Amino acid sequence: MLFLSVRCISMLMQLEEQLLIAHKEATAQGMVDVTLPLQVMFNNADRTILKARLRYHSNDKDASLIVIVGLRSDILSPFQRFETKRKGRYLPCDIPGIVPGLALMASSINNGLALSAIAKDDATRLVLVFEGLSGKKGGSLKALSAAVRNFMLRWSEWTDVLLGIIRRDPNVGNWDLDWREFLAGESGFITMHWFRPMTYSERELALQRVLVASKALLASVLSGSKLRDPMILGLKEWLDEIEPLPEVIGGAPIGEEVEI
Repeated sequence: MLFLSVRCISMLMQLEEQLLIAHKEATAQGMVDVTLPLQVMFNNADRTILKARLRYHSNDKDASLIVIVGLRSDILSPFQRFETKRKGRYLPCDIPGIVPGLALMASSINNGLALSAIAKDDATRLVLVFEGLSGKKGGSLKALSAAVRNFMLRWSEWTDVLLGIIRRDPNVGNWDLDWREFLAGESGFITMHWFRPMTYSERELALQRVLVASKALLASVLSGSKLRDPMILGLKEWLDEIEPLPEVIGGAPIGEEVEI
């Protein structure tokens, strides 16, 4: 616990320092790119910072940060796919990121997160606008850094909780699956050669348990009113409609080729 606290304080100081450096480069009422430092601090297996812009007002009291976050479908986009027309508003591989991410978007408005939106094009992205309002010179960067750090850390924690629920599920917990790779296959990506083939019935059960775990997480972290948020209702509706692909194609061992 002490190690975690020290790590959090260190991350907060590092983020504040990066935003301060960016602020010095910004012109009055201007914006400056802070994508790279946020990528270094907050990218992980389930999310990637695609763009981050710091806006600092000339009164030197208010700051805001606009962040566009890609999910695992963005991270996997360079890899080969056998199915590119998966129906639905999201992709299964995004579940570890989007379920806790949308839960946080629903519960964090006016608590550091000023605005949020879902952008859907070739992939689903989350648009987050953080604000730091302190009323005193320089203090807004501290408030902004804390808001971003808290949001991103909680996002990682809730993802860990979701995957933990799945791994402890007595129906599938002893399968020793790489759940991210399983969900990548159900999203139409060719799975790695080390991922064991699964029957349709196995994949159907595994996907069902992922969906049960996702709903359990939502119920545990959101109030009744937040569970009725249209964004969360849309997510749950999509979860209810997911079905396994007819077939998942695995990658060949090194030195062999896969024909599609």
